[in-house]
Amino acid sequence: MIAWFICQYKRDEQHPNEHLRYCAMDDFTPLIYGEGGQWSETEILGNYALVKVRASETTINAIAATVGFFRFPLDRLDDSLGSLSQQMLLNIRNRILAMGYTIEEIQELLPSDWREITFRQVAKFVTRRRLKPRYDYATDEIVLDGVEQACRPLEDVDLDVL
Repeated sequence: MIAWFICQYKRDEQHPNEHLRYCAMDDFTPLIYGEGGQWSETEILGNYALVKVRASETTINAIAATVGFFRFPLDRLDDSLGSLSQQMLLNIRNRILAMGYTIEEIQELLPSDWREITFRQVAKFVTRRRLKPRYDYATDEIVLDGVEQACRPLEDVDLDVL
């Protein structure tokens, strides 16, 4: 089974002095790989990752039930958002806003009627940019206020997990 998620990056508490972070999906790596599945990600705006996962339905459901994980209600990039309820469309829009995109960006780059677009168009939108992280010694936090950077291409993530 294939599913797409948005999840956060987490601070690597096992190596706190190295000021590292990792995609929260990695918490599920033993489970996913243990059943012959796989996952791939691209970092996106707001300390989030867009992640494609191939795993059993049980594992996908467990990930989706985990706090901080948002499962897209469509599994194929070429699926139309036209099949989604108004509430599902609103949930996706609110998730994009929570990442740090503005209403103006959404209105400028995506059609106003989301029922006429595909999941690929939304995924391409969220993989437009991210901010370079840095470690703030004064607050002992990883801060995302650096220069704008490109995301790993959506096509690479999609092809990594077949």
